[in-house]
Amino acid sequence: MASELRIGILGAGGIAERAMVEPAREVEGVRVVAIGARDPERARAFAERVDLPKHGGYETILSDPDIDLVYLALPPITHAEWGIRALRAGKHVLCEKPLSVNGATASAIAEAAAATGRRAFVGFHYRLHGFTRRLLEVIGSGVLGDIERVDVDFSIPHFVVKPGNIRLDGDLGGGAVMDVGCYAVDLIRAAWGEPVVASAAAVLSDDDPRIDLQTDAILRLPSGAPAHVRSSFIGDDQGAMSLRIQGSDARLEATSVIVPQWGATLRVSAGDEVVLEDKAAEGENSYARQLEHLVAVLADGSPSILDAERGVGTMRVVDDIYRAAGLEPR
Repeated sequence: MASELRIGILGAGGIAERAMVEPAREVEGVRVVAIGARDPERARAFAERVDLPKHGGYETILSDPDIDLVYLALPPITHAEWGIRALRAGKHVLCEKPLSVNGATASAIAEAAAATGRRAFVGFHYRLHGFTRRLLEVIGSGVLGDIERVDVDFSIPHFVVKPGNIRLDGDLGGGAVMDVGCYAVDLIRAAWGEPVVASAAAVLSDDDPRIDLQTDAILRLPSGAPAHVRSSFIGDDQGAMSLRIQGSDARLEATSVIVPQWGATLRVSAGDEVVLEDKAAEGENSYARQLEHLVAVLADGSPSILDAERGVGTMRVVDDIYRAAGLEPR
């Protein structure tokens, strides 16, 4: 790899600028050099707007010898195809979350990475933020006592996901569990290990019955304690990114868990006593932390919490949630 990590993007949507172009300007040793889109004219307009030197179609990006890593800012249904192509072209790959649409295609990405000697990652950026590290540290500290119940509510306000949004397109692998529920599964696995899906029920779209507008699932932690998970596109006006844990000794409440830089807070209380109170540091960006992490692990070859083979497990749980709700995995 060159002295700096040179990145090419596939997909010219808004997430490409927010999750890659803007944070790359803050991170030493990273440079976004190219954008590719199905419509090369759209790639050209994007490149001119954000001042990227190269643009073109997808294959243009994959064949460029000056690109070290390809960021897939594409619908998850396309991740396996283009991720595997990029790996075989000698590039490392960062997939926007989730890794793929199901456990089988996620496994195919991980297997291709192993076969090519390249690295594939899933963009659970929140895991690299200092707030999330602190949250997981507190959960693992024992201050809560035995875990009795976990509640995760990742609900997008009802007016955000409007008709025409790709999250509502069954052909693109849309749905609430795919979009926000995957974060909840990843968080539970990070905190407690592998859960088992006990039950799930979904509210389906009238326009596309493949799409879950809201799914409520109960997962069993390795200890047997229940984790109640809501993934929703039909939240109230404020929505939610909350985690609540009831322990035998104390209770934990956290907000803005998915995007800590939006003002995440953490509180642990025992009865009326506040045991611990914390909040996310101002100015810290989870996407920038993700890029710093990728530079480090690609430089020294160390394992990553974002590695594709670890992300496969999250998609297998997502598959099980959909099956429990009476739906086919994506």
